[in-house]
Amino acid sequence: MFRPSRRSIWTLIILAAASFGFFQIVEQRRTLYRQPWYPEKIQAARLAAHGLEALRGERLQKGIFSREYEDPRLAAIIGQQFSLVTTDFGVFEAKVAGANPNFAAVAVDLLKQADLKAGDFVTIGCSGSNPGVNLAVYAACEVLELRPLVITSIGSSWWGANDPDFTWLDMEAILERRELIHFRSLAASMGGDKDDAKGLSQVGKKMLQDAADRNGISLISESRLENSIQRRIELFEKAAAGARIKAYINIGGGLASLGHSENGALIPTGFNRHLPLKNYPARGVVHYFARRGTPIIHFYDILRLAREYGLGPPHVRLPEVGTGAVFVEERYNMRLAGIGAAAILILLLAVIKLDERLFRLKEEGVDPDTLM
Repeated sequence: MFRPSRRSIWTLIILAAASFGFFQIVEQRRTLYRQPWYPEKIQAARLAAHGLEALRGERLQKGIFSREYEDPRLAAIIGQQFSLVTTDFGVFEAKVAGANPNFAAVAVDLLKQADLKAGDFVTIGCSGSNPGVNLAVYAACEVLELRPLVITSIGSSWWGANDPDFTWLDMEAILERRELIHFRSLAASMGGDKDDAKGLSQVGKKMLQDAADRNGISLISESRLENSIQRRIELFEKAAAGARIKAYINIGGGLASLGHSENGALIPTGFNRHLPLKNYPARGVVHYFARRGTPIIHFYDILRLAREYGLGPPHVRLPEVGTGAVFVEERYNMRLAGIGAAAILILLLAVIKLDERLFRLKEEGVDPDTLM
């Protein structure tokens, strides 16, 4: 049996118009909210930008490039694809994304998740493969007044710090000389396969040795990867002098740090209170600290981190400091949205009641228009 709707077409039009009107009001009144630790993030990003400029100036002064690049990342810390000290493959976009000074804000966020405070010891295992991320982490440690203990693998993958005359140790020394950072690596290894640059030519190995020598850094040179891992642990413990190490930071895919190349993907990128229980092919320094209950901060999938923190894909032009959702986030005004929802609900109940009354009058044979 056909039964007409109790809702008139005008009721539906009024409700639709009111809902659309409130939607537009709420949509236009979205507000920018500062993310946690905003001042520290801005300060770290600015420090990283100063570091980028310092490295560019130093590199141009040495006449390494025949022309000056507009983007300071290309003129400062993005290397070439191949060189005598290149140890592995690399992704150009990841190197550019990591060289964004705003990535220092990502480092601040991850370090703060570990509840770190000024004066806390943190250990860092890094390499020359992603100097932009190294710079970001160093800047974050400076701003948060942490006490970093660093061991570097000098070798680099494609597009990293793979200039034999401008390795990460050289960059690190420049940053300290300019007083942008106040710490340097405790020691270094050649990096690459087996952590001893296996596969590089003797000329390439000599260049890595020279980089360590001219920067006054002792070189870890062990015949077996297991020995290199143990040596790093001993150096970290000795430098901490009995103090508790509050976090271990891994940057990239260094074998001594991770234990095996497959572990880079097995360990979740970002902050890890505990490492997941998995069948790791081998164990490195990161597992030693994880067994002791030390939080692990894993900088591995740089492009994913950049996306998650709203830095977006690698930019053709270097973005300004403070750009990205890691600093500010656009949110809806929840109070205004609640008021709008309540108003729509009240209007909905009112027109339903009115329509039901008019419908009953029609069923009783009364023309509602005669009551107007």
